[in-house]
Parts: sequence; structure tokens; C-alpha cells
Amino acid sequence: MIARTTGVLFAFVVAATPGLSAPATPPTSEQLARMLAVPGLPSDPEQVDWAALSTYKGRTSVVARGIKDESAFMHHPTIVFFDGRLFAKWNDGYVGEDFAGQRVRYAISKDGVTWSEPVDLTGRHAKRRYTDCGFWVRGSEMFALAALRDASDTGKSGEVPVLLAFKWDTKSGRFGQRTEIAKDFFAGNIPQRTPDGDWLMLGKGGVGSWGPMKSAKGGVKAIDDWTIRDLPGAGKLEEAEWYALPNGHLVSHFRTRTPKRLMRSYSVDSGVTWTEPVVTNFSESGARHHGVRLSNGLYALLVNPNPAGRIPFSIALSKGGLVYDRIANVRAEPTKARDVGRSKSPGYHYMRGFEHDGKLHTIYSVNKEDIEVTSIPLSEFEALYR
Repeated sequence: MIARTTGVLFAFVVAATPGLSAPATPPTSEQLARMLAVPGLPSDPEQVDWAALSTYKGRTSVVARGIKDESAFMHHPTIVFFDGRLFAKWNDGYVGEDFAGQRVRYAISKDGVTWSEPVDLTGRHAKRRYTDCGFWVRGSEMFALAALRDASDTGKSGEVPVLLAFKWDTKSGRFGQRTEIAKDFFAGNIPQRTPDGDWLMLGKGGVGSWGPMKSAKGGVKAIDDWTIRDLPGAGKLEEAEWYALPNGHLVSHFRTRTPKRLMRSYSVDSGVTWTEPVVTNFSESGARHHGVRLSNGLYALLVNPNPAGRIPFSIALSKGGLVYDRIANVRAEPTKARDVGRSKSPGYHYMRGFEHDGKLHTIYSVNKEDIEVTSIPLSEFEALYR
């Protein structure tokens, strides 16, 4: 099927519903801008000693380490639990980010501590690059998603960027052949169900970094059935995230480079339309972050809050999903890369999380050359509210 594309939608269109006296309205810009309010934490992020925050107790394991001239660059990690096992996935390249030959690989673990040897998902492309776009658990099925786009070192290929899905086969214990599910769409977050029943993923076009952000909504009739729309805020946003609030509305988060603060938009209609994004008071290093609602009702935001760099890796907490009033670190120790490569830097990069068996399993790259997992009991988050 062909993805349907529409233009930017700035205003809300809310259908009349019997029994409702007035259409739902989003929070004000001022309310959306107030995102971080931790008691005792200075309001100026430059005055915060981020590394001195308390640290969650968790268990850390190594999924894979980069190998010089083969996989010295490792990035975009994702994690999921399916078919009785944890799956970790990432993309790696010979030396630096987004060069030709960048591939996607994965590993499997029964306990989140001991991991299999990496398995190649995509193979390498001589002139283009593959990027990990997460796992899509669609009912009883799971798909590994990956984007195929032009590389930064080989110029334009003339080929259309595509989003690919690989279906997991339980019997063979392998992912199957690739299926193209969208054109010119790079998924920033995995598809999740919206209150109206559709799947929704936010992302951008497959070319360039700071063009219009996009939403892809659908995925119910078929895995390649999407309506793709531009989001407000073209040219200012990157690294899209969204989750549902207790009232059924959606909130999305984005990074921006100037200023180094998270930005937010709001939707009252299951992600069909979004408000203009506003800059929040939540500082961020210009990386990727991840928000997830836990089974205990808390919202956890995996983030690099230090605008000076990607140390520490922290998790902020919220009871309602809008204002985060607790924060502690997962990893704060200094790091140093073994090898030099394009876009490599110290720290903990592009964190993702998945809850299973009473723990939040977080995955991230260290110095963009190793993939590690830290599993944190949910009781650690609850303890910050006692």
C-alpha cells in the first residue's frame, strides 16, 4: 500500500461528541513550558552539579563492544522483550557515524545479563547506510525496523529513503526477509497505539537532519498503511518522542540545539494534529531521550540533562506525565573513547527503555562504541517519592 501524505496541521479539529459540552483543549504554552520542577534543584541548569545527583541501584551488562575498523562506531540502541527473551538492537559502522556500510545488528538474552554474539540483520550497503529504528510489537508479531538512507561520505544516490521491517520467526529463531513499510520516513520512535486504535510513530523525512518533523499514523489494516503528515516547528526540532497521558491526550518531546532545552507539543485527537512546539525549562544536551509510562503509573524520562555534554545519563520521574519532579542518575562516571571517528564523543548516548518483570531495562551506547544495558527495579523509582 502507499503511504498517504498531507500538509502541516497547526490547529486542532475536534469532532463533536454526544455528551460533551465543549471540545478538549490543550494546556497553555506556559503550562507546557514548565516541565522540570524538582524540589531543591536550581532553576539555572548551569548551576546544577548533574553528576552529584543520587544514583539508582541497578545491574549493568555489556551487550557488545566495538571492534576497530569493523564496528568501532555503535549507536541508536533499542531494546524489547518478546518471545520469552530480551532483544537488543543497534547500528554500527567501521569508524564513524552514517558512513556507507553502516549496518544493523542485534543480540538476545534470557536474563538481560548474558547476551548472545551479535547477529547481522541488514548486511552492509556499499554506498548507503542502515540505521536502527527500534522494535515494533504488533499484537502477536514483532518486527525489527531499520531505515536505509544515503551515507554522509558518498553523496546522493538518487534512491528514495525507505523504512524497512523484518518479521521475527519464532520457529527458526531468526528475522525474515525485509518488507518496505514507508518511503521517505525515518522513524524516531517505535509505533505505539493511540487512544483511537491507530499506531503512531514520529520521525522525519529520510534526507537531512533538520527538515520538517513528520508523523506516520495508521498501521492497522497493514504494516505499510500510513498517513504521513508534517508536524509544526519545521527546522527547529529533532529526535521526536511521544506518549499518552492519563486523560487520553498525547504529549510529544523534541530536542533542539539552540537553546539546549527540550521542546513539547500536545495533541487532543490521538496525534492527528499537534500544537505549535514550545521550549521547556528542561535542559538537555542535544541528544536523544525517551519517555515511557511504567506499570506503577509513573512516567520515566531517560535523558542527558547536562547541556554541556552527555554525562550523566539520568532518569526523571513524573506522576502525571507533564511535570517531572524527581530525577536521579543511572550512569555518571566519566568515559573516554578508545578510537577516533566521526561524531564520536564521551558519554552515554541515545538511551531507550523497556519495562519487563519489575524492572526498567535501559540500553545506551557508551562513547558511541559499546552497547550496554542497565536494569533498574521499579522500586528504585518509587523510593524517590517516599
